[in-house]
Amino acid sequence: MTEAKPHGYALFDLDQTIVPWDTQLLFCNFILKRERVRVLYLGIFAPIAIFAKLLGPETMKRVFLNYLAGMDAQVLDKYAREFVDQLIPEGLYAEVVERVEKHKADGVLTVLNSASPEIWVKYIAEKLGFDHYYGTQVAVGTKVKLFPDIIGVNNKGEAKIGRMASLFPDDWQEGDILPNSHGYSDSHADLPMLMLCERNTMVHPTEKLEVKGQQLGWQLMKPKRPTQTKLQFGLACARQALGIY
Repeated sequence: MTEAKPHGYALFDLDQTIVPWDTQLLFCNFILKRERVRVLYLGIFAPIAIFAKLLGPETMKRVFLNYLAGMDAQVLDKYAREFVDQLIPEGLYAEVVERVEKHKADGVLTVLNSASPEIWVKYIAEKLGFDHYYGTQVAVGTKVKLFPDIIGVNNKGEAKIGRMASLFPDDWQEGDILPNSHGYSDSHADLPMLMLCERNTMVHPTEKLEVKGQQLGWQLMKPKRPTQTKLQFGLACARQALGIY
């Protein structure tokens, strides 16, 4: 990827920012449609999900990924590429993709930074022409384990900053604002990343993010969603988890 000195930074979240959905559910839906027997993973995930708050998001991510158990690494990689080919461009917010393109044209360093696994995040970044990408690193090996290990930590919140800090100016210190920088997210979980940026855009933000953003004068973007209500969205997510979306 590019080694040229950037004219600024554009930091993008992925799920519900560029893609209207959680790509973890979309990828699950993609896999279960091709290998229906893997829906049996719900028999393991459902009872454990009751303890989600106690176990935390990192452990729950490992548990959720059990639908990939036993899959050959090369097959998984092939599926990831096919998933991204199917997703782009129709499955994205066109308005947000236009921002990516504009920043690239302006010579700004574009970074895709997601909590979703790099299994497919890397191919989304490649397809959209991002200079750099970061996602949660999942240990795949030759075959996926029942509860695949996460390498390092879940790439969320403050963890996102640590992953991409090597891209920042040499004299950057914690708390500094990046020069000519732009941030994009839907979630208050990304506030650490957004606070690095001079200008931010909230995409269908959570209530907490919208309140903070309004206080700071951040831009609000609301591209057309595939669903119109929270109920419709929730039902669609449930269908994705079952592989019937």
